[in-house]
Amino acid sequence: MLHTALPLNAVAADDWERSARLADEAYWNAYNRADADGMNAFLADDVEFYHDRGGTLIGKPALAAANNGMKGNEVRMRRVAVPGSVRFFPMRRDDQVYGVLVTGEHAFYVTPKGETEFKAGQAYFTQLMRKHGQEWRISRIFSYEHVDALPESETATE
Repeated sequence: MLHTALPLNAVAADDWERSARLADEAYWNAYNRADADGMNAFLADDVEFYHDRGGTLIGKPALAAANNGMKGNEVRMRRVAVPGSVRFFPMRRDDQVYGVLVTGEHAFYVTPKGETEFKAGQAYFTQLMRKHGQEWRISRIFSYEHVDALPESETATE
């Protein structure tokens, strides 16, 4: 199913935070469904992705190709924002909000086919979403300070 970025006119024009949160939620819901087309619909043409372990992906074709790798993958990934960590900051030109900086921490869970889900790790993120016409598009993504989750045997208490 193809999803498009959320039109800003779907909510009050001056409610930048609500519309940005809805767009962010839709993007991550697509990620959790392994819906690469849905994710790619939110990318700006000039998107830049910086990852502290995986390097960079510059431009929509490069990041879209990486997202497309989710299609048919037998290992499912799930992203969960750490409660209370996600914050939205408006980026303004005069009185107009032209973008939103989103920061927070998130955890990633992995489910190999036929196996039980486990926590793979956690990281911080910062992303810039900009208005393109009446839609939000992700322009810059920073994913950093990744920490692998400890195996359950090391986290269990006796």
